[in-house]
Amino acid sequence: MDEFSLIKIKINDEYKPLKHIASYKVQLIDIDGDGAGTSEDGYTIRDVRRRNKAKITVRFDGLTLQEFTELSTYIDSESFDITYFCGKHIEATVHAGDRNIELIKAINDEDSRWRVDTSFIEY
Repeated sequence: MDEFSLIKIKINDEYKPLKHIASYKVQLIDIDGDGAGTSEDGYTIRDVRRRNKAKITVRFDGLTLQEFTELSTYIDSESFDITYFCGKHIEATVHAGDRNIELIKAINDEDSRWRVDTSFIEY
């Protein structure tokens, strides 16, 4: 049986679970076209081009230096494939949004811990 993970990233045709997730939020958004807006009468006009595109906000907490380095390598590309959990696992091609990186424990070079806040935004 596969190990449960909120997010798995595709590496060499295999999905690898991402660990140390401390916070996780999925926002599903609709992408409207140019015809969307509000009419003179105050009615909303929708021109939905794409439905339920995901923006996944995640905090990884307590990563070792090696785990931090691997995560950074995985998400430092124009796009990559993931599965994310939103009632069921859904496959998506995403890119990483802004990244906040924080050293949260620095005892020595071998025993540091890192926090990474980022979002995965679906194409």
